Amino acid sequence: MAATAQEARAVLKHLLASLQDDENPYSKRYKEWIKKSEGLERFLFGCLRPEVLMFLKLGSWTADAIRNIGGDLKLDGRAIYAHGIYGLDKRLRIYVGQSHYLARRLKEHWNFRFRRDHPSLHYHAMQYSSFDIFSLLAVLPQPTHPSYHTAPGIDQPQLILNILEMWCCLLLRSLPEETLQKYLPPSSNGDGFPGGLNIASPLDHGEQGRRDWIDLSKSKDPLVLEYLERSAIDFTPEQARIETRTEVSQPVAESTRRQTYNDRQGHRQKRYYDDSLDVKVTPGAVLVIVAAVGLGVYWATKKTR
Repeated sequence: MAATAQEARAVLKHLLASLQDDENPYSKRYKEWIKKSEGLERFLFGCLRPEVLMFLKLGSWTADAIRNIGGDLKLDGRAIYAHGIYGLDKRLRIYVGQSHYLARRLKEHWNFRFRRDHPSLHYHAMQYSSFDIFSLLAVLPQPTHPSYHTAPGIDQPQLILNILEMWCCLLLRSLPEETLQKYLPPSSNGDGFPGGLNIASPLDHGEQGRRDWIDLSKSKDPLVLEYLERSAIDFTPEQARIETRTEVSQPVAESTRRQTYNDRQGHRQKRYYDDSLDVKVTPGAVLVIVAAVGLGVYWATKKTR
């Protein structure tokens, strides 16, 4: 096994061990499930695409390198993906996400209306970007695959996705440094990627109740600070925070910003997927349509007399 593969395996092993530590707040959710899922580490490692290991081995953190990871982006199944975003400031930023239906999730990312209605740091980075790239990092077997029902831990697919996403975030260093230092093994470099966009803990997905909060007010990334300012969040230790599960801050009530957002992002609709037409019929519109049809029938009847 190549050095990079060994290092990636070591990160995964350390993550699984951390989740079984009673002092870890996530142990209540993951500990017993991990213990009973014999062979889980081997299974998870097998879900990671070889192209990711090649990306890590080359060590070239560029947009082209992320593009070269490739993968079937039209897959309608469970997967972990990377979103490379090249900003107007000529800085590359990376977001790692998960989905039960990959193609549908990517379509949401491309839909400017969806981004407008779900403000987040991830989408803020997209708003101020020159171009962006998606790549596939890890894939779970399809339910129709012969080995699916015998896979370790498959009774909890959400937990599998959470750990895979967390692992990929650790490998790509897309989480805040505080989180990286907590979950990376001591032998690994705990410094975060300068443009990491993952502020939410992947381990929280699917969990109901209170979430942890991450303070972003001391970030060194100008784009993050601009996002906090535009979101009208008070820069204090208690309030300058983002909820970890949704990555959605307080809604921004700035009509001018939304108009600018629409103007800047409308052209993205057909860059990868064709968005469906969003048509809303109000009661007033129904009355106008009925009146128009009635008038048309009246004139048509009058002409035939």
